[in-house]
Amino acid sequence: MTSQARAHRIGRLWTDAGSVSVEAAVLVPAVIIVGLLIIAGARISSAQQAVDNAATAAARAASIARSPHTAQQAGTAVARDRLGREGITCQQTSVAVDASQIAVGRAGMVRASVTCRVALHDLALPLPGGTRTITSSFTSPTDPYRGSP
Repeated sequence: MTSQARAHRIGRLWTDAGSVSVEAAVLVPAVIIVGLLIIAGARISSAQQAVDNAATAAARAASIARSPHTAQQAGTAVARDRLGREGITCQQTSVAVDASQIAVGRAGMVRASVTCRVALHDLALPLPGGTRTITSSFTSPTDPYRGSP
């Protein structure tokens, strides 16, 4: 058998027939997983932005209050309202407002911390727990000349 005939015979054994289905079986799951990772990243990023906005709004609302108790109520209400308007669904939400430095006629700082637990289990990704906890804090100065109650 000549070398040309041998090459022709070997070439027939290694044809491309059926390789498209094998490529699809390998590539389609990989593309789906990458797509789900992109969606998970976008969900985490938008949740981080919403939690940042809620913490900022809570601290600002609390900084214009006239008493520590009122500041905690205002900060908590504004943070929960802001998260609701942003469309973020948190499995658990925690808002903490430290307004211990509020006093009329004196400068101080108010700190608001917002924590949100975002669900990722509906994406069918192999993540431990299926959730991601996102936390943000913001500090806002109080206005010493805001007036007395």
